Amino acid sequence: MDTPALANARLIERLQKYVDNRIESGSKMNAWHMAAREWKYAELAKVKEERKTSIFAKLLDLGHSEVDFPRWHVEVNKSVALSDEEWERIRPTVERAAESNKNSRIWRQSQRRRNERSRHLTAVWNGAVVVASGTRAFNFAERGACPNMNDFFGFENVLALMSADTDGISPADQDSVRPEAIRIAIQGRRRYLVKLDNVLKGLPVDQTDEEEWSSLSDDEAISKLDTIAAELAQAVNGFWDSNRRTVDWYPSSYLRGPCLDLGYLSPAEGVAPGLIAKMLESIGKDLNTEAGAVTNWTLGQRPISHFLEKKVWFDKASLAREKALTEASSPSQPTFFNDHDWNSEADIIASDSSHEKARVTKLQNQLEAAYGNDPEDYDGEDFTNRSGRFRKQELGKRIHRICRLCPEGFSPRPMYFATLKIHIEHM
Repeated sequence: MDTPALANARLIERLQKYVDNRIESGSKMNAWHMAAREWKYAELAKVKEERKTSIFAKLLDLGHSEVDFPRWHVEVNKSVALSDEEWERIRPTVERAAESNKNSRIWRQSQRRRNERSRHLTAVWNGAVVVASGTRAFNFAERGACPNMNDFFGFENVLALMSADTDGISPADQDSVRPEAIRIAIQGRRRYLVKLDNVLKGLPVDQTDEEEWSSLSDDEAISKLDTIAAELAQAVNGFWDSNRRTVDWYPSSYLRGPCLDLGYLSPAEGVAPGLIAKMLESIGKDLNTEAGAVTNWTLGQRPISHFLEKKVWFDKASLAREKALTEASSPSQPTFFNDHDWNSEADIIASDSSHEKARVTKLQNQLEAAYGNDPEDYDGEDFTNRSGRFRKQELGKRIHRICRLCPEGFSPRPMYFATLKIHIEHM
């Protein structure tokens, strides 16, 4: 009689043989299934290719091009043998697809040729802009002072070249429109610079001596424009924009922008007499040796706007006080005084010395630490969301000039704050 251990061993042996048989038969069945599937896929691919070949031949017989064959169309890319009856059914659809491919191909080729013509004419225009820019052609800050090249592309001869369906523009045709490109570029630069010069001199914006300009050759006109540009670049007096309420100096990117509205511009000295000179004096700069671009970098826009905003407030308050005194039976009104009068003897701005930067940066960091985690303090914006690396990059941009006349330190806001104002003590 078998012991329980021996019976258990025999059972395990039978089960092992059963498992081995199942694995062996299962492997054979799986191999057969894979082979059958591959054979089926190969047969279907063969049928699909025969269908495509048959449709392709029929389309060629109908006059269609090989490059327009719609091989991925749903009626073409099928694994079903093509019968005569089915061909008659799908023929209109397949022909429309081939015709659509043809139209798309022709359009793409036409666009490629048009882009090539546009590239050649754009090169002509860019060369004309360089010529019209004279001695200041390679001054990066003054680029863009010429009109948009749409003025050139609207020229009749250029329109004719663009409408001709040719591969590019021949050198002879490019040379034929080059003089007109230079003329348009000079006229555009003249309109721009003369108007800015008129604004700075307090003359009507559109005032110009057309007779004098028309008598000049291209070289003479370019030389005269170079002189005007140099004078604008050296002018310490900036342009006051009453719309943006900022001061810009030529050739700032705003003064060269396509959205510039000269109607809002006026000489900054006329709006704030003596302000620029006083600011330069406060930081030890000589008004007579400062150029416009240097002044822009030295002072910046915001300090000037700061003083002008204070002046606007003072003027409005003074008018309101005068009106109240006139209407009141008892003229007992508080006295207003302009605490930002730049004609005073005191300095009005402080230099961005290392001491001032360190002192105000410390105060800014203290405010950030105290209030930076409260988005409500900054119109819902939490500056701590910005990376530490980004904040370190912005650190050097914080301080430019400090106003000495008010208890609020005046400096450009860090990029990641919405409404940060640093309150510092009197200096």
